[in-house]
This record gives sequence, structure tokens and C-alpha cells, in this order.
Amino acid sequence: MRSTLARTQVFIALLIGWIIFGAIVISFTDKEPLHLYLNNFNHPYFDVFFKYGTHLGDGIFAAIIVALGFIYRIRFGVIGLLGLLSSSIITQFLKRQVFDDQLRPSKVFEQMADLHFIDGVNLHSNFSFPSGHSTAAFSTFFFLALIARKPILQVMLFSVGLLVAFSRVYISQHFFEDIYVGGIIGASFTFLASVLLIDMSWGEKGFVELFDTIK
Repeated sequence: MRSTLARTQVFIALLIGWIIFGAIVISFTDKEPLHLYLNNFNHPYFDVFFKYGTHLGDGIFAAIIVALGFIYRIRFGVIGLLGLLSSSIITQFLKRQVFDDQLRPSKVFEQMADLHFIDGVNLHSNFSFPSGHSTAAFSTFFFLALIARKPILQVMLFSVGLLVAFSRVYISQHFFEDIYVGGIIGASFTFLASVLLIDMSWGEKGFVELFDTIK
């Protein structure tokens, strides 16, 4: 655990701050009024930014990052893969089996003509809680922080992960509590994967270096 904490202490500190802040927000607000309040803060530039930025929470992007992890070091690739898969499975189980009755903002507010939507965004109706994109984003960017290590890079990676998660609220795919819990799941399971594997001696070489050795 010490190795993981040492590598990601800045990211984890920011995550703890976010967890505390989010818990306070959720404790003192209802999700519908909060979403309507946040929905008021829109701008054409933000529409474009979040419309495309939200794709950094896609499984395809996460898979690419994990693949690059295998090129860096096989052990790190396994950490990224285990963290992403385990967190995604938990999120999908909660989304589809436990909280399958949770509707998305577009369905909850479908009678509201003045709710801000973004052209070209295909909005879903069901399986709102928790957010799968937020899970993937925080899993991916925590994994990158594990590799990057430098404090400034960890700040940047956490910020990008948070923006990707918030994009789900901005484009009205999710409520705040959806991205909050999804993000915690993503970071937590990747943290656990790192704790289990980071100090093991195998997998020091990346795929490219390994192939060169075999030759």
C-alpha cells in the first residue's frame, strides 16, 4: 500500500477532498433541483467542450490507455486492466441490478421545455446510477497518475478526470450523485488493484522490450 500511496499521494489527496465536498453537496441538496441549478450554467463553448470531452470516459479510450500500460510495463498494464474491469463490473451490476429503476435527467425532466440540451447528444433514459463513464474516467486517470507520479501531472490528471465526470452532468446524461459514486468506484478499485500488484517482481518489462529480449 505504501508504494501506491507514495506514487499517487497528490491524486488521492484531491480525491479525498472531492469525496468530502461531494458528500456535503449531496447531503444538503436534492438531485433534481441541483441538476436544474447546474444546467443553468451553459455556454456554446462549453457545449462543444463537454460534448466531445465526455468521450474520454468511453471504454475505448480506457482500453487504449490500458494497452499503453502494457507497453510501458506488463505489471502496470495488468493493474490498469484489473482496476478498469473490476470497477466497471461493479458499476454495471449496481446500475442494472440494484438501482435499475433510476431514471436519467432527460427522462425525469422530459416535460421541461427550457432544460438545456446539446444538439447531437443521444440521451439515454434508464440506468442512471452510478455513472459508467465516471467510473472509467477515474479508473483511467488514477492509473495514469500511478505511472506519472509527478505532483503537477497528478493535479492535471485528477482535473481532467473530474471534468470528464462533470461532462456527464453538463450534457444531462447523469445526475451529480451518479458521477460522484461512479468516480469513487473507479478510483477505489484501481487503487486496490495497485495495492495488490505494484510491489510484485514480475512484469517489469513492457511488451516491446519483452519482444526485443525474445529476439
